[in-house]
Amino acid sequence: MADKLIRMATQIADFWRHQPGDPERAVAKHINDYWTYQMRRDFLAALKGQTVDPVVQAAADHVLLPDRDSAA
Repeated sequence: MADKLIRMATQIADFWRHQPGDPERAVAKHINDYWTYQMRRDFLAALKGQTVDPVVQAAADHVLLPDRDSAA
């Protein structure tokens, strides 16, 4: 499942990379708006130690998780 989430995020990044604006924030917004908490949590866990698309990696900083973001 983790590989699938990274692949899905990369497909989203491929779309937003060629649109005006900030692709990292657009990818994160899409993930925050449409992915479940579990998907977002699994996605962020899957990124640890992985080399992924730079847009996907940068977007991860903007993916929201209540347990992660309440401490910030």
